[in-house]
Amino acid sequence: MATTKKTMIHPGTGAVLRRGRRTETVAYMGSKRRVTVDGWFPEDGGDGILVGTDSKPLDAALAALKREYGVSAGKLAKQVRNSVGMSQEDASLLLTGSPNSFYKYENGAARPSWPTFVLLKLLAREPKLIKTIKTA
Repeated sequence: MATTKKTMIHPGTGAVLRRGRRTETVAYMGSKRRVTVDGWFPEDGGDGILVGTDSKPLDAALAALKREYGVSAGKLAKQVRNSVGMSQEDASLLLTGSPNSFYKYENGAARPSWPTFVLLKLLAREPKLIKTIKTA
């Protein structure tokens, strides 16, 4: 007859862990999502351990955040590029240094870095900044 383990010891802290449920926050590129996970946790709220499939809800939330970021960043890239009257290649070279980045952003093949995303947000608010960038 199989026995169920009631506690385990955290290998790093030595804390006694019990099986339980906790809400964790997953963050990606400025967005956050709260996720409930099962795992082994100490009573003091410290670090726990996830085993087996315990991390699946966290993985799914991160994947969803990445997809959402990619879609919104692609739309923003196209909006900004059109508002400043630039081709994909010209915008790519000026704002990222790579000739195909805007094509990739707009078609969902790549996601911009956080600094590039922030730059796009600034340009969406103030398209005239493109003149300053061109002369920098």
